[in-house]
Order: sequence, then C-alpha cells, then structure tokens
Amino acid sequence: MATQAAFDPVEDRPAEETLIARARALQPAIAARREEADSRRDLPPETVAELRAAGLFRAFQPRGWGGLELDPRVVLDIQNIFAEVCVSTAWIYGVLSVQTFLLARFDRQAQADVWGSDPMALVSSSFQPVGTVTPVAGGFRIAGRFPFSSGSSHCDWALVGGVVPPVPGREKPEMRLFLIPRADYAIHDTWRVIGLKATGSNDLVIEDAFVPDYRTYAPDSGLLPLPASSGLSPLYRLPWLHVFASAVSNLGVGAARGALAAFAEATKSRRSGVTGVAASDNPLFHSVIARTRAEADAADVIAKRNFGHYVDHVARDAPVSLSDALVYRAQLTSSMRKMALLVDEMMLLLGGRGIHVDAPISRFWLDLSAARAHVGNDPSVTFSQLAGETIAGR
Repeated sequence: MATQAAFDPVEDRPAEETLIARARALQPAIAARREEADSRRDLPPETVAELRAAGLFRAFQPRGWGGLELDPRVVLDIQNIFAEVCVSTAWIYGVLSVQTFLLARFDRQAQADVWGSDPMALVSSSFQPVGTVTPVAGGFRIAGRFPFSSGSSHCDWALVGGVVPPVPGREKPEMRLFLIPRADYAIHDTWRVIGLKATGSNDLVIEDAFVPDYRTYAPDSGLLPLPASSGLSPLYRLPWLHVFASAVSNLGVGAARGALAAFAEATKSRRSGVTGVAASDNPLFHSVIARTRAEADAADVIAKRNFGHYVDHVARDAPVSLSDALVYRAQLTSSMRKMALLVDEMMLLLGGRGIHVDAPISRFWLDLSAARAHVGNDPSVTFSQLAGETIAGR
C-alpha cells in the first residue's frame, strides 16, 4: 500500500505486502471455523495462535519489545481482510491491537510487566469507568464488574477504566486506565448475543486489586495528536480515541464487502416468486450492489485519507484543528451504520431466503447489527460537537 507520509521502517520488519499476504493466507481457515467460533462464543485458540504466529498482533507493539509499529492504514487493510469472512475475528484483531497501542503510552515498567517475560502477551480491555477506585500508598485499589471485554479469554492482562476521586490540588475526578494481571480478575461468562457471537466479550470481575501508580494512565481527550514534546514516538502521538474507534468502526468496510459477495452470488440464481423476474435483471438489486461497492470503497478511502492527515501532522509536529478532528471522527463513527443500512437493504430484497441461519449473508447482517450498537459507532455526540464548531465558524 503506497502512502505519502508514513512512519520510519523498522529494521527486519516484514514488508507491508508480506503482512497483507499473511492475512489473506489465513482467510480460508478463519472462514472454516466460523460455525465453531459462534458455537464457542469465542474465537478458537487455533485462530488466535495463527494470528500470533503471523506476527499480526504485534502491529502496534513498540519496536523495543519486538513490535512492528505499523502505519495504521496497513492495520485497516488487515482487519478488513478478516472482516470479509469473519467479523468476530476482525473485531478481536482490532481491539486487541489497539490495547497494545495504549500500553505503549504507559510507563516502561508497566510495559515490562506485560512483555518482559512474554513479548507476545495480549491485553483485553473494558474502558467503561464503572470500578470503585481508592487511592492508597504507592497506587490504587480497584474493584468492580467490567463488561464487554472482547477476547479476554486469550489475554493475560486487562485495561479497565475507573474514576479517581478528587484530592487536594486536583478538585475534579480523574479518569484513568488501570493495567491488571490475569491473577487479579475473574472472567464471568455473560456473552450470549445476536451478533459478534465469537468475540467472547465477557465481564471481568475484580474483587479488590492493588494497582501500582506506574500501571495506570490518565488519557487525554484522544481527539488531537500529542506534540513531539510528549517524548513518544510518532505512532503513539496519534489521537488514541481515533485509533481506538477505528478498531470497532473500520471493519464495517470488510463486512460490507463480505455481505456484498454473498448477495451478488445469491442474485445470480434468484427469481421472484411473485413475478418470476430474475434478480439479476432487477434494478433494485443493481442499485444496492453498486452502492455497497461504491460506499465501502469510499469509507475505506476516507479512513485512510484521515489517518494520512494525522500522520503528516505528527511528522511535522503541526497542530490539527479541533474542527478537522471532529470531521474525521464523525466520518469514522458513522461509517459502520452506513454499511449496516446497505446490508439491511440486501436482507429485505432476499425476502424469505435471507432469514435462514445458514444463509451466508445473515451472519454479516447480525454482526453488523451488533457492531453498530457499540458506543464507538454512535456518531450523535460527535455530530453535536461538530455542529457547534461549524456554527461558531471554526
């Protein structure tokens, strides 16, 4: 994939084309395990092992720990390759990759705790700040039930959100992320859903864990890049919220392409039971096929263009306006719902043939229906913020 501005290459890092080829090579096995994955309500260990062996989970891992520090646009391509055949696999790949991105912003000792003995260790998350946090000497104690921790069964660590109460000199509560080892939390099997069945997004329960201060991080708003003065390498200066949202929004492109392939195949042989007209001659079928292909491509291009803008600004240590950042976020958070609506149209056109559990398109439809419910795919708050900036002339 050609890019105008990209991060410095890592010595001995596989070429982008090689990583894309590795992802493509995994498609058949991932597709073959879809039924097993849905039945398990989690990815099969074999799939996770293959992603590890291909080095793809190291996309955002720092170079110092053997990671790839990939340009995010390459990660978008890899995720969509998986989404074309299994949206749950794409989801897990995306969210476990983005935890690595965030961990790279933590204290180096925290990174050593995770990767020092196992450079391939994975971290799940539950950012909703529902935990009870108590400051103590040297750190914090945290307890609570943290929902929707996708891929947690395959991870040895978790990032959970919590609000630190005010203290003298800091009058407002502070949102923090807490890095917790597997020994300090239990996974409760709660994941019984209509879509994204194989993401294993179960609850994490922490009874009472001590977290040293260095294993916590107070994130910024995540909308704007950090300056060079932050001391972070260019990749990790990208807006963390945009990177995170990409992990749950971008895969709509690959899912729409997978649904389109299934719908186009069904169109070849389908005839209306009422009129006898071949679906391949029906302008309604033509319309949704053409629009899905065009809109999926447009969403892909826009996502990469926007990341390109961020990469370029980081390279020049130039500020990005809040107004531009909100445009990028609005485009990103609304893309999943656009893809889901197109697949909704396909389902209506298929009629009774689309409601069978084993219909290829039904899995994509259910997965997209579940994915668009994620708060990261709700553009309403961003639309309101962007409207305010526009009205103010910014």
